[in-house]
Amino acid sequence: MVHARFTLFSAAIAAILVGPALATNHFAGLTASNSASSSTYTCRTQAQWNQLATDAKSQGFGAIRILAFDCNALDLASSAAAAAGIKVLAGIYISGTVAAGATQINNDVQTFRAAYQKYGSGRYIGLTIGNEVNDTPANIMQKVYDVRGYLASIGVKIPVSTVHTWVMIRDNPTLCGADFVGANAQQVSIPCLNAHIQLIFLFLSAFYDGGRTSSQAGDFVFNTAVPSLKQKCPGKKVYITESGWPSRGPKFGTSAVASIADETNAIRSLNCAARGDTSVSVFAFEYDDQLWKSNDNERSFGIFGGKLNLNNVLSSC
Repeated sequence: MVHARFTLFSAAIAAILVGPALATNHFAGLTASNSASSSTYTCRTQAQWNQLATDAKSQGFGAIRILAFDCNALDLASSAAAAAGIKVLAGIYISGTVAAGATQINNDVQTFRAAYQKYGSGRYIGLTIGNEVNDTPANIMQKVYDVRGYLASIGVKIPVSTVHTWVMIRDNPTLCGADFVGANAQQVSIPCLNAHIQLIFLFLSAFYDGGRTSSQAGDFVFNTAVPSLKQKCPGKKVYITESGWPSRGPKFGTSAVASIADETNAIRSLNCAARGDTSVSVFAFEYDDQLWKSNDNERSFGIFGGKLNLNNVLSSC
């Protein structure tokens, strides 16, 4: 009896010391809106960015991605990332054509220059010029090269590229020409309005393929989009800049169901697939639900905020 009690006691102590299995996060980072999760587009405060970065770090995300510099987002997100010890993938958004957005782009380049000087080169993974810009590949890449050349000339050493759909990159390898490849794998337009600029966010998501279940999300990214990108852009680092699944709203196509269970399945599938190819960096989409968007599918891609048990989701592979 004493031996049995000692064995049980030893097992209990071991369980306390070892604790639950730690989650293993194979995502490179987490994409975040500049707006808080509210019914109207409302700029995040510094405190909210701090909480976002802390949450990201606590779940093993090594970086956050921002798509635009409105709301003073670059400075606020960079400050939060520095405090949390994570990095930033910064994005300059282009509304309309490159020519139409020239002044705003140039202003944003100066904003990035100031942030680079303030927070240091080690804070930034890279800088993207545009997210699925409505212009020709030649015009997009000329602006990328112009920005890259200017930054290099003033001592700002940072990888520079653009982000487009994986199909656009596959069919226009000109878009492979910069320092890395930034790809979204499935397109759906979502208007995002605030007092400053109009944004059209386009998602990388197997959900909008319509013919995939949530458990096939990782397979869609790594066995459909990624092989095409590697073939067309040999030797280039590939970033999958947005990937996720909604938890609410109507079914899309024949197989894509939006529910909390399906969002859980998709994030698990993507995380496990990312483990299998560490040469590709995947950014989960997105930090929190964006209730100001136009329908329930678009509003409900958030993975923080209590919907998902991320410890369980991320510990499964």
